[in-house]
Amino acid sequence: MRSEKPSILSREVRRNPIGGRPVLSSGAVLLIYGALFAVYVGHVVKTLRINLPYLRAGVPEDEKYHWGSVAALNATYFANFGAELAVVSMLPAFFQATFRPLTGGDGEMLVTATVAGFVAASFAFVNLVARPLGGYLSDRMANRKRTMLVYMFGIVIGFFLMGNIGVWGSGVDADGLRLVVPAFGGVGWLVVAVAITVFASIFVQGAEGATFAIIPMVNRRMTGQIAGMAGAYGNVGAVMYLVLFSLVDARTFFLILSGGALVAFVVTLLMLKEPEGAFDADFAQHQDLE
Repeated sequence: MRSEKPSILSREVRRNPIGGRPVLSSGAVLLIYGALFAVYVGHVVKTLRINLPYLRAGVPEDEKYHWGSVAALNATYFANFGAELAVVSMLPAFFQATFRPLTGGDGEMLVTATVAGFVAASFAFVNLVARPLGGYLSDRMANRKRTMLVYMFGIVIGFFLMGNIGVWGSGVDADGLRLVVPAFGGVGWLVVAVAITVFASIFVQGAEGATFAIIPMVNRRMTGQIAGMAGAYGNVGAVMYLVLFSLVDARTFFLILSGGALVAFVVTLLMLKEPEGAFDADFAQHQDLE
């Protein structure tokens, strides 16, 4: 929650002045935004010009796929990989700021920038095991959709728990955002916070592996296109989440991530279609005959 609402530009001016002046003037920022919007409109026009005649002529049967499944996979990757990139960007600062009150017997802070970096690295390090495990479990379980739903619900719980590592304290920081302090005192709570972080990471990155386990099953001939769309939505998710993070405090941010995963869970539940015969030995031949 905010006590005041400074603009993103004014906050950046305070953070990154050069000689007392902002790097970019307001006019230059607006000009850049205008140029980016013009490029976007140009791409939309070009996309419509290329695809409308193709759609009017009719899409070949072997290039058709279940739209709802692709939308669900895009939503899941938005909520898992997008969240991963955003969290990795802010987690060290979150731990250092949140556990600032935690001091040793000599009065020195226990969670320095170095310690916070090591703690936050646990979130990314789990990727070495969690993502392949997500794909493996999706291959081994009897239902890929159910596996994805379990992972997405785990993300909801994981980020909700991370949102409760800290609670809102009294006062605000230099950006007008409410301070976040540890929910409980002592080093023991820091250990619990690390465990919560690892728990969330297992589900976030496992869901990424489960996503790509389903993609080839939607349409084997269109695997590259569908994987490209899902991957793009992951990066879009990271950008959107980080924009939101610039406007809210860390605790609110984790609750937003949890809410985003819940939305993706519902979209997956309603729209993802379990591929028929996905576990048959002759699945590839079935796809080729369609």
